[in-house]
Amino acid sequence: MQVVRAIFDGKEIKPIEPIKRRGKTEVLVVFPDDIIKIIPEKARVLLRGRGKGEMLNEKLLKSRAEDISIEGN
Repeated sequence: MQVVRAIFDGKEIKPIEPIKRRGKTEVLVVFPDDIIKIIPEKARVLLRGRGKGEMLNEKLLKSRAEDISIEGN
C-alpha cells in the first residue's frame, strides 16, 4: 500500500507527491476530519514538561547501554 499526500480543490484531487504506480489502479481517498499544522517551535512548547517524574533520560541511557552491550557480542 502506498500513501500519497494530495490536495482536493473541490473538484479534483491533485497529488503533491510522486505516485509510483502505472496504469489504472483502484484508490482509497480519505479526508481527515481536522488538519492541524503545528510548527516545530510550538510543538516543543506543547511537549515541554510532559515526562516530568518519569526519569525518561535515565531510561533512555539504560536502554542505549543495553543496545550497545547486545551489539558488542
